[in-house]
Amino acid sequence: MSNEDQIPHIKGIESLKDFYESNKKNINIAGIAAILLLAGVYYYFKFYKPSVETDAKDSFFMAERYFGQDSLNLALNGDGMNLGMINIADEYGSTKTGNLATYYAGVILLKQGKYQEALDYIKDVDMEDEIMAAQVLTLQGDCYSELGDYKAAGKKYRAAADKRDNEMTAPYALKKAGVAFEEAGELNDALDAYTDLFEDYNKVSSEMNVESYIARVKAKIAAKK
Repeated sequence: MSNEDQIPHIKGIESLKDFYESNKKNINIAGIAAILLLAGVYYYFKFYKPSVETDAKDSFFMAERYFGQDSLNLALNGDGMNLGMINIADEYGSTKTGNLATYYAGVILLKQGKYQEALDYIKDVDMEDEIMAAQVLTLQGDCYSELGDYKAAGKKYRAAADKRDNEMTAPYALKKAGVAFEEAGELNDALDAYTDLFEDYNKVSSEMNVESYIARVKAKIAAKK
């Protein structure tokens, strides 16, 4: 490297040194903050989150037991010594157990006729399993249906049916979608749901007498023309 080439190089180094000296305090603070952030993330995932998950499971055990015994108030609100699903959901919602408690809280509130509260909890549930995810969407649809928002209910039922192609949940979600859309006056959407049910799940749909639903909606559509 010639002396002429070295001059810009030296000036660049000196500029960096000058910049560091002028901003040493801010740079050091930023470095310390980055280290603390990384340490915090490590502590959260390595120690704090597993500990919280354990606490959530301990609380959840009795609440789930009450739910199994159909003691819904105790399952939802606790017994004075053990937390109920609502408290577990609110305190441990970021954990898997807290997520499950949120699901149970929504189901119980729906059973108790507290539809808006139920919907608020069920909306926060995140299930990785596709069948359970479809069930969560169906429950949202049930809440909307009970609240009289049939169009929103139909959309949730339709989403539930599309979530997982199986004979366990999809046919019933399609049937509910058709009924909700029909109630909302969305006759074409209702016809689509009934038709998909009839064509894709013929064995199940025959037991549901879906052909009569299709005929009824077609008649309604024809009457509106």
